[in-house]
Amino acid sequence: MNAANQPSLFDVDSPAEGQQAESARARMRAMIERLQATSMPFWRDEAAVILDDGAFQRAMRLVPPQEAQALWAEFDKEMQRLYAVWAAAHSPTG
Repeated sequence: MNAANQPSLFDVDSPAEGQQAESARARMRAMIERLQATSMPFWRDEAAVILDDGAFQRAMRLVPPQEAQALWAEFDKEMQRLYAVWAAAHSPTG
């Protein structure tokens, strides 16, 4: 078996096939739907915002790049909307 013909377990630039991609796609879609369904942020603190963002970006590596970018655009739009509400509520003048 030639190592050059085998995808690396740690190759972040190649989309996963099959079940792994489907699972990532479902997680990303669920995250977007969760954001869309709320008008008030559900984060405890800024670290929670960063964790949600990071989890989404990790899942993006498992689907084709164009699909990942389209899903990111939806996710980012909702994150920005909720983060603006969260930031206003946690500002010194808010």
